[in-house]
Formats: sequence, structure tokens, C-alpha cells
Amino acid sequence: MVSSPAVRRIFNSRDENIIDLTASFYELEPFDSIVQALQWRQIKRRLPSCMKKTLRNRFMLPNIIYVGYAIGLLVIDFNENLNTSSNNTSGANATNASKVRTSILDRPIQNDPYVNQLYIGLAIVSIIMGFLYCWAWRNRSLFDIVMIPEYLNLVQAGLYLWSATCYSKQDTLGGYYTMAVRKIELTASVIGLFAAKAWLVSWYMTYTRVFGRGYTLDDPDMVSCLATVANAIIYLVYNIQLNVSPEQYETNMLYKSADIVDFVDACFCVFACLRDDDWLWFLPLAGQYGIALGRVQVEAKTLPQFGKTPILLTSMCRRRINTKQSRNYWNINKRHDIITVPIFAPTLENSVTIDS
Repeated sequence: MVSSPAVRRIFNSRDENIIDLTASFYELEPFDSIVQALQWRQIKRRLPSCMKKTLRNRFMLPNIIYVGYAIGLLVIDFNENLNTSSNNTSGANATNASKVRTSILDRPIQNDPYVNQLYIGLAIVSIIMGFLYCWAWRNRSLFDIVMIPEYLNLVQAGLYLWSATCYSKQDTLGGYYTMAVRKIELTASVIGLFAAKAWLVSWYMTYTRVFGRGYTLDDPDMVSCLATVANAIIYLVYNIQLNVSPEQYETNMLYKSADIVDFVDACFCVFACLRDDDWLWFLPLAGQYGIALGRVQVEAKTLPQFGKTPILLTSMCRRRINTKQSRNYWNINKRHDIITVPIFAPTLENSVTIDS
């Protein structure tokens, strides 16, 4: 069993186990091409291990549901049969835009009961997905600080469900329920932006930093984080525009761009899970073949984000107590800003050590 505290600091992650010697961190076999990596002997050796990891990966299920949720939104957005009312009234809205504001707000809204039911169903799926993401954080307390974005996501999903139940009650562009929906969804988009930023912090605190992972577009987690923030910003801008100009209700299609970004986010979340479960062993490491991740050393700064111990919400309100660090710790940090740590354990009997 690997007992080095340095290795624990690097590998303390939300869904990865450093004791698993089949993980990509310990990969010692480099490939020169995708043809060599996809030979039958490689597939036969790796497929059972990858399948076993995927079945145990709690993040995979909500991510697959997330893909279906994003596809459902795109179907509603771009299916002509579900948007006939919006297409038929877009020309009239453009013509009426030059009229008096009060007359525009009194114009009736054409509701589609079937579409409203679809939105309610997707909102319920979003809530279920939020609970699954909370469940996926194994070995974490419900009061852990990394759970904050998950709770914000649940609040946002609840607000969208509330607004979806009011869609059928909308009568005019300036009606009571229409304006209520606009305010509820604006609040939800603000909470969504805070949740997106909190996910970035959570990812920064718990993510495993190895070669080819982190602040690089080679990493699907990085693309997913960027898409999450972009989606939150687009939805916030869209809801602000509707609250400022309610007459744009049936002509403003900015939400379609947000839903496309949402679909990209969902796909890259699945890619990230596949990468964590080693399904993508045949792809070049950081864009290059001939490199085995287990033979690479990573220089990790001695900052607390690597393997940060769980922080409870109540810990933020307590008085911070200065703890005495070991003399060896201070000697290392006095002489070096960087500690070179091997990212693989050659054997279970030998532990990795750091020279003082």
C-alpha cells in the first residue's frame, strides 16, 4: 500500500483511488500510434478494468442524465413542430415593436400545453440530477464546503421547476404570471452563475493535477468548466434582457445559444468520466505519443489545494488556530517553492519519499 504523504497530497481526488495500480497515473507502457494502442491484446486487457471502474463511478450516471437533459432542451428549441407559435408570431412582434409599449405588453401569449409539460419534466429531471451529483461525492460530509455548488444547483433547479409550473398561467406579455416567471428565472440565473463559480473553486480544490490535466484544453474537465461558466453568463444576460424589455419574450433566441453550450458541457463531462476511468488510453498524452504518464514526474507547488482536507461549513466561522509545522516542512519550503513528486508508485512495498 502506498503510504507516502506526498503521493496522497497529489492524488487526493473526488473519484480516483491511488491504490488502483491500473489507473492511468501508473501507466508505464507508451504507444507510438493509435493503431498500436488499439490492438486486440490491449483492448482485451483494459476493457474489463475500464468497465469495472465505470460501474463504480458515481459521476457517470448524473452526467449521462445531463446529456439527455441537454438533448431534450435542444429538441424543444429547434423542433419546428414545438415552436410553430413562436415562428408565426415573430414577424408580428417585429412589426409591433414600434408601437406603444403598453399595447405590446397587453398582447396575448400563445402557450403550448405539451411544451409546458416537457419543461416541467425537464425541471424534475434537473432536480434528480442535482441529488445524484450530491450523492456522487463519496466520503464527503453533507456540510463539506465543496458541496456548496451542488446545493446552489439544487436551489436553481427548484426555481426553474417553480417557473415551469407557471408557464401555463401566462396570458399577456405584461401579465402577472409572465413577469413573475421572468423574475424567478432571473433569480435562478444569478444563483446559477454563483454555482458555476463555486464549481470552479471546488474543481481547483479537489482535482488531481498530473501531466496533461489542469489548465489546458487537452483536459475535458477544463472545457467543461469553461462551458459551465459561459452557459451561466448567457442565461443571465438573456433573463436581464427579458426583464428590461418584456416585449422580446417571443423574439429573443439567446437561450438557444446557452442550450447549445449546455450540451457541449454535458458531453465533455462524460468525456472526463471516460478519461478518469481510462477508456481513452489510446489517445496521445498531452497531444504526443511515445509518452507514458507513469514515467513522468510532476512538479507540484506546495499549496493547500493538493489533497486539501475536507472543510466543513462550520469551520469557516470558527477562530483559526495556528498550528506548528514540522521542522522538516519549514526547511523544505524555505529552500524550495517546488517539490518534485513522482506520480507513480513502482511497487506496493516501496513508498515514495521526499528529500529534505
